[in-house]
Amino acid sequence: MMLEEIMKTDVVSVNASTSLGEAFKLMEKHKIRHLPVIQEDGFIEGIVSDRDLRDASPSIFNPSESVFAEKKVSEIMKTDVITALPTDFVEDAATVMVENHFSCLPIEHDDHLVGIITDSDLLKTLVRLTGADLPTSRLEVEVPNVAGMLTEVANLISEKGVNIQSVLVYPGKNPDKKILVFRVQTMDTRKLVQSIEDHDYLVKWPQLNSGMTL
Repeated sequence: MMLEEIMKTDVVSVNASTSLGEAFKLMEKHKIRHLPVIQEDGFIEGIVSDRDLRDASPSIFNPSESVFAEKKVSEIMKTDVITALPTDFVEDAATVMVENHFSCLPIEHDDHLVGIITDSDLLKTLVRLTGADLPTSRLEVEVPNVAGMLTEVANLISEKGVNIQSVLVYPGKNPDKKILVFRVQTMDTRKLVQSIEDHDYLVKWPQLNSGMTL
């Protein structure tokens, strides 16, 4: 999935001469935490977060609200802005955000702001991609860490007439093992679990021996 499929295009932005008071009002009005700072032609020259505004707000020991409100965005904005392209993949953008501890990422095209994504957007996308928002069941299977295991287990699921909504692969604690996590379109996985275990695979979730009976 590309960022252009999930990014917000109605981006609320400011320019470098916008006052901090106005920036604060915009964030409150639109319930957002970031404001890209752009030039008239749409070129991104900085970004301001709610944290930047809090850090710039007056000390309780020297309150001066009017002075704070009159300061310009240019005085506190971050100028080393990392951006992404609309055609970048969601997982690549998520990696950039995690590695740099970002909670948003402006999206640009031809050096102009065209959208923005936030950590909330990525979480919602993850839920959609995994099918966790649909009436599905989770099936977690431990298999040997060799080629072909995903195909073999997927075939066992297909033989039971069950559709796979999504699948993720995790490394196991033992480097010789890996974990296949399926979202399957059935609410009753008992026969499916039994079939997989009959083929000598370990079903870590759900487990028949924990009160789950056929």
